[in-house]
Amino acid sequence: MSDLTLGKPRPLWRVILLSVVSLLLYYAWYKWIIHEELRKYNGCGWSGTLCMLPFVLGVAFPQALWVLDPDVDSWFGWFSLSGVVWIYIVQFRLYRTVNALYRQEGLKEPLVVWWIFVPGLNLIIGLRQIYFLSEYWARKQNISVKDPLAENIPFLSANAS
Repeated sequence: MSDLTLGKPRPLWRVILLSVVSLLLYYAWYKWIIHEELRKYNGCGWSGTLCMLPFVLGVAFPQALWVLDPDVDSWFGWFSLSGVVWIYIVQFRLYRTVNALYRQEGLKEPLVVWWIFVPGLNLIIGLRQIYFLSEYWARKQNISVKDPLAENIPFLSANAS
């Protein structure tokens, strides 16, 4: 496995900071690029475009259309709901993929996938996914990536390996 197929470690603190200052544009790019990296690394899986485009079309497009024309039929609300459902499907697959990477290395799976369905815990598992995927890539490249935010909040970074 060459370093070219490995993903880039992205510390949680940086993903959060860049997402906030870019009004979530960075987060959309982050979601796209990690799926691209995982697909390249695993040799299979969904592309970043497949993961993001239905969400963007299902959520952003109907909202923009409604702003431009408030008389748009109400079926666009259902279209938006389909975008939200899609992102849950994508997240579920992502969490299982991250767990599989850890399992293949003989490490404990860090993510409790069903948390995605519990309000509050869904945010925690999302933050844990960012942290543990970054840690996985750093471990594969034999580098250390400091993430003071996650490392100082045990429920974000704890995983008995």
